[in-house]
Amino acid sequence: MTEIKEINIDSLHELIESEREFVLLDIRTMNEIQQGMIPTGAIQSMRELPVELHKYTDKDALMVVYCRSGIRSFQVCEFMQDKGYNNVYNLAGGIMAWAEKGFAISKDQDSYHKTCSAKG
Repeated sequence: MTEIKEINIDSLHELIESEREFVLLDIRTMNEIQQGMIPTGAIQSMRELPVELHKYTDKDALMVVYCRSGIRSFQVCEFMQDKGYNNVYNLAGGIMAWAEKGFAISKDQDSYHKTCSAKG
């Protein structure tokens, strides 16, 4: 079994601030997303990921996956690693930990990417 890499909320915040190119995937349900999301992310349905995985063409691109608490995103990271994605990180604690720290939460879904392809 492959070890799943994790990133903590402080490191993700630094990554966003650095403007380094990476993919941030929100795999929560639309009802959860309507409550707020981490800015700069992309919505990716967890259920649809197996058939939409081909969108993420660069298997070496830095990707951070998150959900509410980090459990579902852990499963997605495991799935993606099994499919050959080498630089996928689970956000430890999910958006709950992000919000508890006081980092920005966006409710403006227009600024949130509905689909995303890995930038390489």
